[in-house]
Amino acid sequence: MNRLAAISCLGLGLLVGAAADHTLAPARADGNTTTVKVGVIDLERTLYETPAGKKASESFEKTRKTKQDELDKEQKDLQKAAADLDKQATVLKPEVLKQKRDELEQKFVDVQQLYMKLEKDLAGERAKLIQELLKKASPIVQDIAKAEGVNIIVDQSAVVWADPSTDLTSKLNAKMK
Repeated sequence: MNRLAAISCLGLGLLVGAAADHTLAPARADGNTTTVKVGVIDLERTLYETPAGKKASESFEKTRKTKQDELDKEQKDLQKAAADLDKQATVLKPEVLKQKRDELEQKFVDVQQLYMKLEKDLAGERAKLIQELLKKASPIVQDIAKAEGVNIIVDQSAVVWADPSTDLTSKLNAKMK
């Protein structure tokens, strides 16, 4: 998570945490106050508990498994090459041994780079998955907010603490298909 997003999440969390009675009363320019009611939704739970979320999670899991299989194959090939080099080390000329070790080190670097690339790809896939779920959930969240008289709904991941009574996840999950 980038630094700005982390700071924003912390700020939202502190805002919600400060609202022990679930309302805030910010001062307005005219000296009056407005009551703000805050709700919390756990998108992770929605992702794992609803049919739409489960379908998206299954798709993500297939992608993750494919990428993991690719990485596992590369790691096994690297381990085999290292074991082969260890067996041959006593019979190889020093310059040939050095060259093969250099090649092996380069393969190791390549596998590390592949790992980093796959991690980045998976993080992007995960973010896309959450965004798609959020698009489907957004109209339902708006309806829940109106029905509950809530002015702001934040994701649980952006909250340091919230009273359990502010959690609207069950209501969202009941309406998600």
